[in-house]
Amino acid sequence: MMPVIRSTRALLACGFAPLLFVGVILGLGGLAPGYDPWNRWGSELANGPLGWVQITNFVVTGALTIAFAVGVRRALGTGRGAAAIPVLTGYVGFGLIVAGVFVTDPNPGFPLGTAPPAEPTLHGWIHNLNLLPTWAALTAAILLAALRSAVRSEGWGWTLVTLAAGILTPVTLYIAAQGFDMDTLSGSGHGLWQRISQLTGFGWYALFAARLLRAAPRATPGVPPEVARAEG
Repeated sequence: MMPVIRSTRALLACGFAPLLFVGVILGLGGLAPGYDPWNRWGSELANGPLGWVQITNFVVTGALTIAFAVGVRRALGTGRGAAAIPVLTGYVGFGLIVAGVFVTDPNPGFPLGTAPPAEPTLHGWIHNLNLLPTWAALTAAILLAALRSAVRSEGWGWTLVTLAAGILTPVTLYIAAQGFDMDTLSGSGHGLWQRISQLTGFGWYALFAARLLRAAPRATPGVPPEVARAEG
């Protein structure tokens, strides 16, 4: 039983990966020449000399998010959302991997000296279309967690924080999309609003992971799992 407890806690710890994903974007955005973090999508960092860093960021975070989904399934047990929340979380991880494998097309001005293709490439289309279902799955997972919290009376503070995250995550991404012109492939403020959306949704995953880890039993040699669960 002890290895199972340890593996579950390790899987739950993977829930901090999405927030680190945003940290990499923020750091990389400050290093890439000619990149304006407030007026460019995070995905654009997958182009240029440092593009491999962002591609790796997508794929590794996606894999760790899928691992987190397995831990969530174990931790939630039964009840409303116990199966759906992990499935939706796993899809978020899958969407991140797709975003890394199918790199977005460059937009005017970045990387420096690079022009966008005359016509969108297939991998560019796949990357762009992948965003909507991925963020829909993220939103649904958060809102379902809010419903589960309310039904199970897990605390109104946590319920309200989760509900707020479930609303702000898609709303801020919508604001970002409204600030981008598909005809000119440019805009104003969409990078900032996208990062707010990412920090909200992925920051909630970090809080969710921390909450599940606090509730998860700790493996203590010689201590029965049910006792460890009560003490943890």
